[in-house]
Amino acid sequence: MFYIAGNMSKKLVNIDVEVNELKGKSVPTWEVIIPNKKSIGLIEKVEGRYRATTSKTSNVLFAKSLESSINDLLSYFTLHEK
Repeated sequence: MFYIAGNMSKKLVNIDVEVNELKGKSVPTWEVIIPNKKSIGLIEKVEGRYRATTSKTSNVLFAKSLESSINDLLSYFTLHEK
């Protein structure tokens, strides 16, 4: 479960997510899913960084850790794709 601050407010939004590692890929890859709804993106570990690609718009976000990448993906989803 992650908490995301909403746009222009201090109110926190509670979002349940699943992070599933995908096997058989050439690089370590995880799919971030909102249960019973949809996939919001993929995260790949490439050259020591985590690259998150949004499902809807294919925008790319980079982070230094898996947790940061998950948070970035959720923030982007909450602000731009919800």
